[in-house]
Order: sequence, then C-alpha cells, then structure tokens
Amino acid sequence: MFRLCHGRAGHHALLVVVCAALYLPNLGGPSLWDIDEGNNSACSQTMLESGDYVVPYFNGVLRPDKPALLYWLQAEAYRAFGVNEFAARLPSALAALVAVLLTYELGHRLFDPGTGLLAGVVLASATLFSAAAHFANPDALLSACTLLTFLAWWQAFTRGGIGWFLAAGAAAGLGVLAKGPVAILLPVGASGLFLLWSRRLGFLWDRRVLWSCLACGLVFAPWYVWVGVETKAEFLRGFLLTHNVGRYFDPMEGHRGGPYYYPLVLLAGMAPWSAFLAPAVWYALGRRARADDPAAPGGLPPAYRFLWCWLVVYLVFFSLAGTKLPNYILPAYAPAALLVGRFLVRWGRGAVEPSRWLLGAGLLGFALVGVVVAVGLLAVGGTLRLPGVTAWAAVGALPVLGAAVAGWLVWRGRRGPALAALGAAAVAFLGPAAAWGVSAVDAAKAPRPLVRAISRQQTERDIRVVCYHYFQPSLVFYARRYVPFAADDEQALEYLRYPVQVFLVLPAEDWERLRPLVRTPCRVVCRHGDLYRQCDVVVVTNR
Repeated sequence: MFRLCHGRAGHHALLVVVCAALYLPNLGGPSLWDIDEGNNSACSQTMLESGDYVVPYFNGVLRPDKPALLYWLQAEAYRAFGVNEFAARLPSALAALVAVLLTYELGHRLFDPGTGLLAGVVLASATLFSAAAHFANPDALLSACTLLTFLAWWQAFTRGGIGWFLAAGAAAGLGVLAKGPVAILLPVGASGLFLLWSRRLGFLWDRRVLWSCLACGLVFAPWYVWVGVETKAEFLRGFLLTHNVGRYFDPMEGHRGGPYYYPLVLLAGMAPWSAFLAPAVWYALGRRARADDPAAPGGLPPAYRFLWCWLVVYLVFFSLAGTKLPNYILPAYAPAALLVGRFLVRWGRGAVEPSRWLLGAGLLGFALVGVVVAVGLLAVGGTLRLPGVTAWAAVGALPVLGAAVAGWLVWRGRRGPALAALGAAAVAFLGPAAAWGVSAVDAAKAPRPLVRAISRQQTERDIRVVCYHYFQPSLVFYARRYVPFAADDEQALEYLRYPVQVFLVLPAEDWERLRPLVRTPCRVVCRHGDLYRQCDVVVVTNR
C-alpha cells in the first residue's frame, strides 16, 4: 500500500500531506463556534493583550474551566498570525497532526510500519477527530499528549531506558496542562490494567517509575501552584471541584446520556472507517488475535492487550461519568484506529480471510456513510433554509464511489490498491466538507456579522457594546473589548442614554417591546438571525 512512500520518512511525509489537506484549507474561514471556541479564543486574547499568562480571564471574570496550555499556544499564534480564527484553531490542527504521526510511530512499534501508516490515515480521516482538529479547544492537545504518554510508556515497558520513563512523565504533565487530571488518571489506569493482565505488576516498583512521576510533576505543578497563589485557590476550587469532580458525578449544562452513549459516539465518530470497526474487534480477540503473533506467550499478544486496556478504560470511565460530551473520548480514537488499521493490513496481506459477506458489509457500510451524510445535509439545509448546506450533500457521493472502486479492485484480487482507494475516498470526502462545507452554516451565526456592523457604524473612539437577553462568547472575541450585560429593561434603556456611543445587542422581539419606551434618538444598525437562539438579533445605537 502507498508504494510511492517507502520508509519512515516517506510515511511521515504522506501523513503530513494527508493532515495538511484535511486540516489546513480554510481553517480560519468559518466564524467561531459558541460556546467553547468563543470562550477559549477570547480568554487567550485577553492573555496576549494583558501580558498575564498565569490567570485566565474571560470578559473580566476568572475562567476556571480549563488549564492554560491551549491559551498559551493560541496567544503565541495570535502574535504570529494576528488575532483571528485561523490563529485560534491552529494549535488544534497542529496537535492533531502530531497525534497522527505518534499513532504511526506507535503502530510501527506494536506491529509494523504498514499498520502504523494505515492507522494514521484512519485516525486523520475519522470524522470526530478531523472535527477536533478544526475546533479551538484542548481536546486535540490532550490526544497528542496522551499518545506521546502511551508511546513513551510502551517503549519504557519493552525496551527500558530512563529517557522513555522521563518522556512518559513529561508528556502526561503536558496533558495535565492541556486538560487536567484525566491526563494522568486514565493512562495510569490503562497501564495498570495492562500490567495486571500481563502479570507484570512488579514493573510498578521499578525506581524509574518514580523518576517518571517527578518529571510529570515538574511539568505541570509550577503553573498550578502559581495560579493557585495568584487567585487564592479560587481557580483550583473551580477547576478541580466544579469542572472535574462536579462534572464527573453530576450532569452539567444538560449534557447527559446512558451507558450506550460513548459506544455510539465512537461508532459515529470513526466514520467512514466505523464500517470496519466490528470486524476489527472480532479479529483482535481470542485465537484470531493470537494468530497475529504465534510466538507470544499465552493469551492475547501484548500489543492487543495494550490497545484493549487503553480503549476499554476510556470508554468505561467516561460512560460512568454524569456529564457526557462526544469529545471526552477523543484519546480513545487512536487505539480504535490501530485496531482497524491492523485488521485491514492483515486482510490486505491475506493473513486473515473474513467471509465475503462480512467484507461486503464493511464496504456497504463505508458507502452508507456517504448516503447518510447526503440525506442529513439535505434535511438540515432545508430545515434551516441554508441552500449552501444543501449543495454540499454532493460530497456524500465520494464514500460511495470509493467503496465501489475498492469493491472492483477486491474482485480483481488487488487488495492493496483497494485499501488505497478507501483511504483516498475518506480524505477526499472529509477534506472539502471540513474546509468549506461548514462555512455554509455561517450565514446562520450572528456574532461576527453583528460586530462587523458595529465597526462600520462606529463614529466615536470610545464606545460601549452591551448585551441584553442575548449573549454569545464569541462577541467578546470579535468586539475585542469587555461586553457588559444589562440586568433589566431599565438598565438597557439607561445604557442608551449614555453620553458616549453605545451599541445594544438584543433579540429583535425585546427591541420591539422597548422601542416605545426610548426617549433618545436611536436606530437599528444591524439585524441578523442567530443559529443558537433561533431568533433575530438586532444592534441598536444611540447615535
């Protein structure tokens, strides 16, 4: 497969090209998605402008939701490329690229280079992982840190060497700076389960493990101590107790789901490769997996054990959590991609021979992903009255075409080219959709057009932008200023009586109610529909 790219350097080059094609085109085109992108991007904007890289603030208020690593990287991207959507998302895109390359390296060490290469392509073109690469939040960063942790740990386990122990600890510490304690807790849980299964718990008493723990602490502890001191522990209480312990034991913001939630998320998020997830699981168990490494002493080969412990610990841990969001299990996509990649490579080499109906079902499932996406885009475009979304339904033909070409090649006995056809179809399907398809929804998002209208109508240097009964975090990012809230009708009217130019942002129905009460000349400078609130929003100015 991919015969033009031989060796590690060639494989890396191919994966870089795949990721660049998937993640970089039009990365800064769509406006920020609320609420997470708006919150994160505005917070790092404040860091850059204030010079305070320790305490995160959003709109003048302490933000204890996330640690600082994403903010630091976004702030530096702003410094290099300006304060814009591209710079806000660039850290996620680069972290996703790093995660894909680390998946290749891990697959290379667990199995062989071919498995690493195909697993990298599978991960890069998995729908939810590709979406994370386009989204300004810490999940892609956490995935990269988690992959580096597991890669270094596997090397430490199989080859020894103090350097790998230190690397594993340092990578976990970076993960704590990216997302929090889960970057330590879950890798430790998966590694411990693997050692228990392998009857190697004595490995934990190796003194080099202590050096790994020390490296981890040296990476994350200084900032946590500093921010704790600066905020008199307020950040730590909010972050650890509310946004970690509280989120785990109770649903927050209505994000709940049953025990089936994350298996379904994994299945949907791996599309179009989820079509091969069932046979990949089947051939990663029992004697079918043992046949992959007959020399392994008893039970599943260590590589399979390692991947299963990783995948199961993440699925079980988050399935037990009260708050559920699809992105929480993003680090579990790498072991799933490695299992899928290993199955397809074994099949391509003739090492496994699934029944024709099973392989046919996989190709049919790959094609059905395109059909479902096409129907979904047609339905969404019609419901939201967005013709641009409807037009993108055509991309659904690409997985169908890829599956048809792959089926023809299989019939001709050319399995390697068939896998290449599936990989090319997955990239061609997701690339344009991620780059330009989501831009079609921009017509239904209000914050960026509202602030652009404010900029065009601004006649004074000192202005106020005020929200009443309507707010999205990206308003702060686009306005590049503190945006206060009017508490009630009287305060909203009081703002319009200010001696400076004021822009009041509120739902159109509220303005119709308030307009008869206004005693000063005011006018509407912009009216725009809002995707989130499903209402029209207006900007009113007192000049």
